[in-house]
Amino acid sequence: MDETQEMDHKQTQKQQHYKDWPNAAAFNANANFADVRTPVDISVVGHFPGYVAGTLYRTGPGAYKIEAPGSKKGVFAVDHWFDGFTTTHKFDIHPGADGTCHRVSYSSFMQVEKLVATARDTGSLGAGITFGQRDPCDSLYRKAKSVFAPSTTSDPFSSNVGVVLRETLPAEAASIDEKRRTGRRLITISTDATTAKHIDADTLEPLGVTTQATIDPGLVGQMSAAHAAHDLTTGDIFNFNLTLGRTTCYKVFRASPDGKTEVLAEITGGDVRGAYIHSLLLTDNLLVLCVWPAYFTRMGLTMLWERNIIDALEFDPNAQTHWYVIDRKHGRGVVKRFTSPAFFCFHTVNAWEETGANNDMVDIVCELVELPDAKILELLRYEYIVSTEAVQSRPLGGADKSIPTSHLVRYRLEQVAIEGKSTERPAPAKRAMAMISGDLPRINPHYALKPHRYVYTALSRGKSSFLDGIGKTDMLNGTTTMWEKARHTPGEPIFIPRPGATDEDDGVILVVVFDGDASNSYMLCLDAKTLTEVARATVNGPVGLGFHGLHLPATSPKL
Repeated sequence: MDETQEMDHKQTQKQQHYKDWPNAAAFNANANFADVRTPVDISVVGHFPGYVAGTLYRTGPGAYKIEAPGSKKGVFAVDHWFDGFTTTHKFDIHPGADGTCHRVSYSSFMQVEKLVATARDTGSLGAGITFGQRDPCDSLYRKAKSVFAPSTTSDPFSSNVGVVLRETLPAEAASIDEKRRTGRRLITISTDATTAKHIDADTLEPLGVTTQATIDPGLVGQMSAAHAAHDLTTGDIFNFNLTLGRTTCYKVFRASPDGKTEVLAEITGGDVRGAYIHSLLLTDNLLVLCVWPAYFTRMGLTMLWERNIIDALEFDPNAQTHWYVIDRKHGRGVVKRFTSPAFFCFHTVNAWEETGANNDMVDIVCELVELPDAKILELLRYEYIVSTEAVQSRPLGGADKSIPTSHLVRYRLEQVAIEGKSTERPAPAKRAMAMISGDLPRINPHYALKPHRYVYTALSRGKSSFLDGIGKTDMLNGTTTMWEKARHTPGEPIFIPRPGATDEDDGVILVVVFDGDASNSYMLCLDAKTLTEVARATVNGPVGLGFHGLHLPATSPKL
């Protein structure tokens, strides 16, 4: 911990924290550009299993409040967690000679140095479209100008893309200057726009920015899902490209590791409306696009005027949720539609097909984390989730501003034809199971597209202003096993299966946790069966409370 971080830690200790659970330092970990660009060994307690050797990447907001001499207040603060200044982190887990890993190194890279400089100089994030930033000083001229200003930038040091990490597609890699690309391993970061950022997998340096038009010139829409669906066997990824305007159109596509991209279906016309969709569902033969009624108003034009996504969305509790089942193998397009009552969702979990007596038909089981409405979008503003700010914005006994309770649910989409098309009239999607859970769900990746039993989530039970535990939900008997430690804030749990395992929960969980007492973070390894600690590796300072991670084994190939 350097001198600046030590002063911040002492100042944080003097502050009041919501329910005496400090997390503020982790929300603003990189406010002073405390990057660790040269990997450093960090303290390890216990032994990580040999099969986790490789790299755990984490990405998301690293800071939200900075000194800004160019602003009237001398300080600039981002409003919403989804707009925080992106930092990417890397934990290298080195294999040991004895079959365990007892050496871990850490590095990080602030991805948006130029954007931070803009905020410091002007007290603003610029003319682009954000997720939830509200600028009361916006003039009529500036609002009008935003209609014509691009919402993204091609400068990788300014483009604030930082939600999900995935492998890079061939066309995306080819778009990066060959001199910069040669000899590097690449990792791609995506968001809910059609923009992707490509970084060096070893140094974390930003290298380039592309849109989905890079992989197919017809994918010219504005929005997509941050979480593409992946077929781990073929390497294909599936997503949609949403065009807003006079005619709403979802182009659902497959991008293959051989460089080919194919549009599987175009969903448009009639009652089709553009919605904010963060993820979708995949089975062996089919793809499911679930359009819950968090709609963009005025055909998306509100987004250009408000210059953010939240104020352009309206959740309609009386509308139907529309489910579109799409053939992913034989070019049949949309093969059946379903409807259900309104709900909202960030994260789907898994989906699979079940065959009945008629082998020409399958039922699809869709599992996701369900919320009753879209209020969570507003409640993920920093004023509600940062412990020092929540003391003021969430007085005990006042209006409830906590993260809403979510449920792990399963819907059954019945009688979907494997060949030909099913009935044109929408059928009901049947809610078959629901139990209270957390969010940021992960499962054993070997059970993707298959029936499974266990889901691991980050919990928010009201003990803090943000997250407060890790849960393992048994979908068979409805029980939840928990890991928790007071004033320790976890992120997304990532499952690493033990090679050769026969039990679904035979493996470990890797999760980055912020220790609010010590004001530092550690990578925690938990036994996936019991959620008991196996090992931890502690960073000499806080790691930003970001969104998602990716574990790559040590044998990941170079381009």
